[in-house]
Amino acid sequence: MLRKTRVLLAGSVAVLALSLTSTAFTANAAGDQSGIDACAREAQWAGFAKDKSGEGRNDDAIYAVAIAMAESGCNRLAVHTNLPTDPDPGTKDLGAWQINERWYPEVHGHDAGVVTPENWQDMGWSARKAYAIDNDGTGRGWASWAAWHLGTYQQYLGQARDAVYRVWQ
Repeated sequence: MLRKTRVLLAGSVAVLALSLTSTAFTANAAGDQSGIDACAREAQWAGFAKDKSGEGRNDDAIYAVAIAMAESGCNRLAVHTNLPTDPDPGTKDLGAWQINERWYPEVHGHDAGVVTPENWQDMGWSARKAYAIDNDGTGRGWASWAAWHLGTYQQYLGQARDAVYRVWQ
């Protein structure tokens, strides 16, 4: 009887250890979805070029990451509510790159089912939308972002460059 108890206890400890390891891995993976390294990785996967500074251009991952840092701190769960102005009822900027739900039809609320917590909270979705807006052919580039107008992205260029070069593969 004592032997069965020991085997059962040892088996329970092993299962508990595996459960804790699995939980810790999941928590680490979920926690890695925000932050400057996640922004750099998703900017790469979205299609941004690594660094075009040698060409005197700003449509690259370094600027993308600096914009996201200024807009949200690269927080995939960031939401900014814009105050209403007559007749506009107000809008929300969503995700790491703060994509506005109204001014970009693919994310506007009238497209039922397009914006869900599962997609706008995804760092990759936000990066792909930022890439599409920055490269939409209008020539506006980053002009759609307040961080560009205000110049607040500039303080993050060094950190963004470091992150891009650290995670780029």
